[in-house]
Amino acid sequence: MKRVTKLILLLFVCTTLLQNIYRVNPAFGFSVGEEREVGEQLLTMVRKGFKLIDEPDVIQYINNLGQESLSVAGSQYFDYHFFVINNKELNAFAAPSGLIFFHSGLIESLDSEGELVGVMAHEIGHVVSRHLAGRISKSAKINAVTILGVLAGIALGGGALSEALIAGSAAAGQSAVLSFSRLDEEEADRLAFKWMQEQNRDPKAMVNMLHEIHTMNRYRMGYVPPYLLTHPGPDVRMGYIQDLILFSEKKQYADVDDFPFQRFKSRVISLSKDPMQLISYYQNAAVSMEPGSQASAMAHYVLSQAYLAAADYTNAERSLRLTMDFFPDKPMLKADLGVIYLKSGRYDEALELLEESRTAKRNNGYAGFYLAMLNEKTGKLQKAAELYEDLIFQMPDYSKLYYQLANVKAKLDKQDEGFYYYGYYYWYEGDLANAKNHFSRSVSLLPDESRMKAEAENMLRKIELFEKEK
Repeated sequence: MKRVTKLILLLFVCTTLLQNIYRVNPAFGFSVGEEREVGEQLLTMVRKGFKLIDEPDVIQYINNLGQESLSVAGSQYFDYHFFVINNKELNAFAAPSGLIFFHSGLIESLDSEGELVGVMAHEIGHVVSRHLAGRISKSAKINAVTILGVLAGIALGGGALSEALIAGSAAAGQSAVLSFSRLDEEEADRLAFKWMQEQNRDPKAMVNMLHEIHTMNRYRMGYVPPYLLTHPGPDVRMGYIQDLILFSEKKQYADVDDFPFQRFKSRVISLSKDPMQLISYYQNAAVSMEPGSQASAMAHYVLSQAYLAAADYTNAERSLRLTMDFFPDKPMLKADLGVIYLKSGRYDEALELLEESRTAKRNNGYAGFYLAMLNEKTGKLQKAAELYEDLIFQMPDYSKLYYQLANVKAKLDKQDEGFYYYGYYYWYEGDLANAKNHFSRSVSLLPDESRMKAEAENMLRKIELFEKEK
């Protein structure tokens, strides 16, 4: 009930904010600049209103994969941000200015990284083509109420209240106009097909994904009315993608190591479901699988994560080692074992594994984050601070980093920097009042010529602008 109340408040705050931005005419056409401004405001509220799977490896994987697709999509108007929502429905959707969301239920249904890239490229295609912005611009009745009502309804994940919110916004702004047309969907798919080829990925994965969803007959958002479905007609879409494959130049596509996706999918499953239910299900499932197979190895991986969540460290290690036997050369699994050791208090063993994982892949944000936490727990505060600061460059809008770093700075008796990082933590959590308070305190303590002071002052100006618009 608290989350429902929070989402209703989020809808009210966002709506008020956006209506004041466009106070001259509540029905507005999105220019690129306006869409950027709205996107920045939405970004500050994403974590406050959406139940995200917010772990460094999940964030890094989905965003790195997104950047690969963007690398062949040409120059962009926006900085894209990719999120995984803890929601059982099979859906993905793009919000204004390159905010792209994947439901955990969709990820769980996919079989390969290629299928995920196909979904991702399709969503990027909608943003690049500015389909949503174009529909807003063409309608005299679409306004901020409609946009935020639809987003809030999706965030609630279906149900009577979700449908009521969406229906209420539709009454105010006829949000059915926001539904993508068949031509929009086809254009997004054609772009996705082209970009997959340019990434040397087999676009047949798009057909596989659509076929599976069509077979399951679940490619819809629970209780949301059909005219608000973001992806109608997977059977129709399969048809013209198959035509594109038939008439395109035949080529040999690169083989892709599917382990990163399978681990990502397993992490999403383990982070979105009750650990005791997972243990019961996967214990039974593993018995029926061929010993030593990849399916068995990944079932034991989910078990390891479920046992870890249940603080059963012995069984977590035992299950993970069965996965490591099948994948002996994967540094991420050593990082996983290091996390088990860290949480069970075996700090020396954790240190060795986390450092080895990070050495194998310098930009491994998952190993780096838990290595920083380990250094913090063992009193190596300066080393922890350096690791957290390094990670901020890799994941600049990951709010937990700022919170951990602020705590470390406070322990190092650097209150000025601590307030600065707390300011960013609250900013990314959508708590503007606390962000303003902490940035103000940092400005009063930081040296006059410091970079941090200038940035904190800039953030205060941005917050004050938001407050004026409200």
